[in-house]
Amino acid sequence: MSFPDSIVLQSFPSTLSHRNATVHTTQGTDDSAQQAIQDLIDTRYQLKNRISAPLKGMENDLFAKSQPLDSLRPKLRVTFGRSKRDGTFDWPVEEVINTFSAQKRGAPVAGLYGFGYRKSALGLIQEFFIFTEMLDGYLSGLTWLEQERDIHSLITASFKLLRTLHSKNVVHMDFWAENVMINLEHPTLAKAIDLENCFLTPTEHLSEVLAFQFGFYYRREIFRFVIEQDYDRMVMEELGKYEGIDRSRFDEMYASSKHENISRRARREIYHKGTLTTR
Repeated sequence: MSFPDSIVLQSFPSTLSHRNATVHTTQGTDDSAQQAIQDLIDTRYQLKNRISAPLKGMENDLFAKSQPLDSLRPKLRVTFGRSKRDGTFDWPVEEVINTFSAQKRGAPVAGLYGFGYRKSALGLIQEFFIFTEMLDGYLSGLTWLEQERDIHSLITASFKLLRTLHSKNVVHMDFWAENVMINLEHPTLAKAIDLENCFLTPTEHLSEVLAFQFGFYYRREIFRFVIEQDYDRMVMEELGKYEGIDRSRFDEMYASSKHENISRRARREIYHKGTLTTR
């Protein structure tokens, strides 16, 4: 594989090869980790679905994600390190680059342990693996909410996490409760996961981007647990912690984001242009 970011690749110098798969890690894998990764690779010869689960045999240490590449174009792009027409890479490559960069900046995210790929007989990558630290003592926002039934505490912790990410120049455009991991011992602390749909530089359209993020967070499940007026009040209180927000621009985007389905392509437009095209 020709990985498009040489700095990332150099930061994972250890290599584990098994069958026609290669995994790059920050350090040499111990016997249990190596066996667990090999077992995962062995099972993938029979399965084509995407997985996202603790690595079997390593439940307390590593979390594994696997994404089959199901058509020729993504296989070619990932194999040769090429981007798509819009300049982005396919999501597993984006997630590796973004998670690594966020981690290096000290952002509260699940640490990247390694990544790898499995090739076909023709030498094209047909599946991509990502391994991150297992967040022991954390629950996803919705799971935590089911146990604690404290929606205001979840929203407060999520908004604090979002503000911290912005302070590290990590703009998470898929920010919703399931991508917020709550610390069980210290619920005010949280970490973000699933960074494939992120940007790593400050946006010139913060008013619109924040409006989308707050609106999207509400639309993705949270609307079922909180009265909209109460949520709006919490958003306005949180908005006062950011500088330079244009309320007229914010309000228009916020209203749309709370009630419309906004595609990933449209989210890129919000980040780059501060506009929203709905189709």
